[in-house]
Amino acid sequence: MDNKGYDIAWTQYQTLLIRKLNELTAGEPIENMRPKDLAIMFARDPMNASVFNYASAAHNNHKFFETLSPSPSPLERQPALMRSLEKTFGSIETLRATMLDTAAAMFGPGYVWLVWARNADRNNSRMGRWRILTTYLAGTPYAEAGYRAQGIDMANNNTTSYQEYLRSQQVANTAGAFGNFSASGREEAKLPPGGTSVMPVLCVSTWEHTYMYNYGVIGKQAYLNDWWNVIDWGVVEASAPTEAKEMREFGWSG
Repeated sequence: MDNKGYDIAWTQYQTLLIRKLNELTAGEPIENMRPKDLAIMFARDPMNASVFNYASAAHNNHKFFETLSPSPSPLERQPALMRSLEKTFGSIETLRATMLDTAAAMFGPGYVWLVWARNADRNNSRMGRWRILTTYLAGTPYAEAGYRAQGIDMANNNTTSYQEYLRSQQVANTAGAFGNFSASGREEAKLPPGGTSVMPVLCVSTWEHTYMYNYGVIGKQAYLNDWWNVIDWGVVEASAPTEAKEMREFGWSG
């Protein structure tokens, strides 16, 4: 991004989001809450959809920009994080290709996230794994927000497929089920604000205003390729939980 592209994608856009959020919360008990907490609080409240949208969008845009740097720290300087990512994805090139291909294929604006998906078993020992998630528009990756995660692209789905998606998230009989369909998985989605079931460490924006000024209408792929080269992996490493860097994935000890 040059100065003008940065001004549009960060300064102007983030200022708009925060200004609107301040207007919506002014004089209310929630006016000093963080955007992330507001997004989680109002994700399931249709009467406060505007608060959710502006709060979630502000949080997502901030997460995107905080990992960018003109002098980024390379991943090789974070060997524990690098080994952990390789353990999940097989190679860093696979991680790169998956994130970039996913972002390039998104039809519409949103974000592609690298997250540490954490689970706590009955003995309170932490287990988890790396995952790539997509969110559309003001959708949020946090499991606590549940219904507003927007993990499917509605531009490519009809009413029937959407209802099937909803039913898949609401399994009645969890006996013998695993993952999101298990009893513990369903309970995890009810975590209170501030929970840590999903911890985003990196995301890339697919909003057109982020890249169009510098890359043009057809420049999305070039933008994504350049994005990967300016990730500050030191910032990403600082956001990663301890168990991710210690490679205690699937309950294994490193």
